[in-house]
Amino acid sequence: MEETNTPIEYNFPLSDYYKGNVLGAETLTNTGIWWTAILVIKDPKTQKPFIGLYRWQKTKEGWKTRKRFTFKRRDEVQRALGIIQRLTAQLET
Repeated sequence: MEETNTPIEYNFPLSDYYKGNVLGAETLTNTGIWWTAILVIKDPKTQKPFIGLYRWQKTKEGWKTRKRFTFKRRDEVQRALGIIQRLTAQLET
């Protein structure tokens, strides 16, 4: 994942509010119909970064956000990662 403190121009289907404020990003999956990615975005209002997990669906009108989840604090991310790691054992390979 590319990371920086300066916004980078990415081609993710974000709202105009967040375009130009992406600090880092990585696609998890992109099937052409569904696109899932994790982005680090600088909030234009507060100037503070947050991590956003996005899932978009391609429609006739273009990409539409179907799910969005954000983390604004490092301790939230660490707790979520620990839970995901523990629960991963219950998934099939």
